[in-house]
Amino acid sequence: MIDTVTRSPIASVPVGSTPWGLAASPDGQQVYVANNGSDNVSVIDTSTNAVTDTIAVGHQPTGVAITPNGLSVYVANKGSNTVSVIQTLNAMSPTLGPQAGGTIVTLTGTSLSGASAVRFGTTPAVIMANTANQIVVVTPPGVGVAQVTVTTPGGTSNPKPFVYYPRGDANSMAPSAGPTAGRNVITLRRDQLATASQVLFGSVPALPVVVSDSRLDVPVPPGVSAGCVPLTVTTAGGLTTGTLSYRYVEPPTAGVLRPTTGSIFGGNVITITGQNLATTAMVTIRGTVAQFNIGSNILLSVVVPPAPAPGPADVIVTTAAGTLTLTGAYLYT
Repeated sequence: MIDTVTRSPIASVPVGSTPWGLAASPDGQQVYVANNGSDNVSVIDTSTNAVTDTIAVGHQPTGVAITPNGLSVYVANKGSNTVSVIQTLNAMSPTLGPQAGGTIVTLTGTSLSGASAVRFGTTPAVIMANTANQIVVVTPPGVGVAQVTVTTPGGTSNPKPFVYYPRGDANSMAPSAGPTAGRNVITLRRDQLATASQVLFGSVPALPVVVSDSRLDVPVPPGVSAGCVPLTVTTAGGLTTGTLSYRYVEPPTAGVLRPTTGSIFGGNVITITGQNLATTAMVTIRGTVAQFNIGSNILLSVVVPPAPAPGPADVIVTTAAGTLTLTGAYLYT
């Protein structure tokens, strides 16, 4: 490669023997080099200046031409008086999948009928369907980036990169519980989460927001009923390996407080009975945070904080599913 400004070499790309003719694809992403002495064509990726494929053609190839749409490459073979036609791939979808394989991939292009092989790197894929313009295959297992090529009676296509993603992992969730009505947001953390496309709460799907490769923010869908459901994240590498569960809870219901009076100096213990109290995160009395202990789903023990003056006080219990307000339920004396 020569820099056209300085007119000096900037890169050297090893190809086959006696490179004779070359042509660049219309998008400039590939350069095809006819190797006269080795009876093949080298395909150079212009973004890396590396050979991504070597395609066998006729004897003593000398000239290369590419159609304006970039879908076919014609190679003139001087020694065999033939022209080899290399089919190029126009599109591939999806372009990534799990390392375990099993992804259904659709390849489109021209002159693809009669395909004898579709290879991901050197590994053949299972061909499910094949027409002149489309091939459907199932990916084999793999790692990293595999160059996908199609071989037909007319030759081997240009490569298309397929990325094998490792399986994602999510082992941290906050909060881990919320109302059955949903609509709150939880955060999942770990690694390999950037390609997350779906999060299942049991069998109910949710669409995650990818913050980074190690963080997802997920709006929680409504739950069918109170209780725990398994959490599953779908990424390009498959389902996450973490074993997380999310707990749907009902809002706390009206409770009974005993005793209902006490000194402004606080320090005494009161109990609050009600329903759905097991996820209590905070208790305040007259706006002051109080220490508490969860006895069960229906019982809380609360240490009354001091107050600046006598009078009635609101008691507010905050849970994962909402708040319970006992207006003027406690009297400071």
